Order: sequence, then C-alpha cells, then structure tokens
Amino acid sequence: MWSIKGWICGGYCATREDGEMVFIYSRPAWGTGQCGIKRYYELRSRGQLIARISSESSWRPQARAEWLAETDRPLNETDLMDLAALLP
Repeated sequence: MWSIKGWICGGYCATREDGEMVFIYSRPAWGTGQCGIKRYYELRSRGQLIARISSESSWRPQARAEWLAETDRPLNETDLMDLAALLP
C-alpha cells in the first residue's frame, strides 16, 4: 500500500510499506508535446524516470498511466495504478 507524504522540493514523495520511495513531479503540459492534458505528472525512482500519469481535459476526465522504465525496478504497473489513484 502506498501513501503520499506531501509536497517536498517541488513534488510529492510517495512511500510504500516496505520503504520503497517514488518522487512525483507535476509538470506543465506546454512544450512537452502533451498539449490538451489537464494534469501531467512524472514519477522518478532512484533518479530515473519510470512513469508518466496524465489526465485528459474532457468533460469526463480519465487518468492515463504510462510505464516508461526499461530496466528492472522494484516497482511494477500495479504500483503505478495505485499511485495514480492517490494523486489529486
């Protein structure tokens, strides 16, 4: 189970019960090719970009989570979905 500790150094710090940490940074949609997106977050683990969570700006917003890590990590897609559900 994940918990978000709050705003730390321009982002959120999420921790899992076993001590694993992920930093979540809010990013602007402009200049990134992500135009038309309401919210845009990058997830970093041990300094590496591992995932992106976004929300399309429509009358019925839907969260979209993308797993970007190419190497083995102590995280998986289930962790990503849990973190996406916790974000504001």
